[in-house]
Amino acid sequence: MVNEYLKPKTLDEALAALAVPGSVALAGGTWLLVGEEHGTKGDLGRAVDIGELVPSDIGRKGTTARVGAGATFQALADSPALPACLRKSALSMANRNTRNRATLGGNLGADKSCASLVPILLALDATLEYAVRGADGKAATKTAPLAAWLERKDGLALTVSFEAPAGLLAASGRASRTACDVATATVGAAYRLEGGAVKDLRIAMGGFGPRARRMPKLEALFEGKALPDKAGIEKLAEPLLDAISDQRGSAAYKKRRGAVILADALAGAEALS
Repeated sequence: MVNEYLKPKTLDEALAALAVPGSVALAGGTWLLVGEEHGTKGDLGRAVDIGELVPSDIGRKGTTARVGAGATFQALADSPALPACLRKSALSMANRNTRNRATLGGNLGADKSCASLVPILLALDATLEYAVRGADGKAATKTAPLAAWLERKDGLALTVSFEAPAGLLAASGRASRTACDVATATVGAAYRLEGGAVKDLRIAMGGFGPRARRMPKLEALFEGKALPDKAGIEKLAEPLLDAISDQRGSAAYKKRRGAVILADALAGAEALS
């Protein structure tokens, strides 16, 4: 249950409220209200409603795409400004009612092992604009690579941006037993082709650790080379995937499914438009 509910009117007030121990940010609420998922055991303490304070706009100027942290999954899925790989990641959340409430910022803040949007955003080398509380108590805006912010989750996420240049190929994928089941593995991949060889390959995967992360060993397998067929990609990648058995499946099953969705992503990557 929520012991205290606050709805600050400014970012200054929100950051001050969140600085109080036991306070948590509330936007769509789809993660926060599942208490066991984040150790609250049903007791949410102080919920600080930031839903009207973080931007929710989605836009693109030239090759730069920008997405507000308050944008819902459904808004992402519907936006013509975003590449297909990101829209597909948003649609991997199968329940439309959930997509209508779940936000980009909530997905980043939760940073679960199989977070829907994190792998493709890492693969696209996204950056994050976020707000922190300065020494004077005022909100200050900073920018950092998304990967670096996820290591410390400082302040409030405001806007994600990434480049979508011509010639960049990208894809995302998700493996689960049913459409509405928890994911077994997730993947995001982006690269260029130069003379038939893979260049600037970035692979991020979820389901193989406490949170999604870049996979440099997998990237090194294919960087500077022609891609093998899907069977070849699976054969090379599977031994490099570390997994443990849990409610999502056995270690062997997760390694196999991870290799398959990686092969599908690399082989099926499409040019960003």
